[in-house]
Amino acid sequence: MTAPQPGLVARLGPTGIAAAVTAVLILFGIGAMIIPALTDGGGEPSAAAAATPAPVAAPEGAEATEAASSAAPPSTATTTGKATPTVNASFNSGYEDRVVQLVNSERRKAKCEALRMHPQLRAAARAHSADMLTHDFSGSQGSDGSSPQDRVSRAGYSGFADELVGKGGDAGDVVKGWLRDGNDREILLDCATKSIGVGAAMRGRTPYWTVDTGRA
Repeated sequence: MTAPQPGLVARLGPTGIAAAVTAVLILFGIGAMIIPALTDGGGEPSAAAAATPAPVAAPEGAEATEAASSAAPPSTATTTGKATPTVNASFNSGYEDRVVQLVNSERRKAKCEALRMHPQLRAAARAHSADMLTHDFSGSQGSDGSSPQDRVSRAGYSGFADELVGKGGDAGDVVKGWLRDGNDREILLDCATKSIGVGAAMRGRTPYWTVDTGRA
C-alpha cells in the first residue's frame, strides 16, 4: 500500500509559503493599477484633459473702439452753436509777391517810396478775393455789403488808402491793366502810401485779384 503524500503546505515549507504570499501580493498590486486605468475613459476627465486651458475671450471693448474710430468727424460748430465760417480758396503767393515787385518798379520811376507788404492789408485783400471767387464777381463791394474800409478795419489795419480789384491774367497782365487806367495808376503811384496787401485767390488757373493800399 502506497504511503500517503504530504500536504501542499508541508511540501512548500516555510520558505515556499513566504514566496507564494509575496507573489500573490505583487499580482494584487499590479491589478489595482491596471483596472482603474482601463475604466478611466468612462469616468471623470483625466488630469491632462483638465489642465487644457479654455479659449480666451475677446476684450469687451474691442467692438466699441472700432465703432468709435469710424464715427463721423466732429462738427465745426462753436460753443455758441453757430457754425464757424470757412473759406474754400487757395492763394498764389508767387503772383501776389510779383504784383508788389512790379508796382514798386513803377513807383521808383515815379520817385515814390517802395511799398511793403503789410500782413493785415494782405489778410483783408485775400478775404475779399476769396469772396469774389466764391460768388464769382469782380467789384469792391463785398457779397455781405462790406466796403474796402470795412474789411481793412476788420483785419485790424488803420490808415486805409484805396483798393483795386480784377479777375484773370497773371501778375504782369493785371498790373499793366491797372497802369493803363488813369485812376488805378494814380492809386498805385501815390507817393503818400507806404503799405500794400495783395490777394490772388485761384479758381483753377484764374486768379481773383484784390490790392489794398495804406498810409501806415
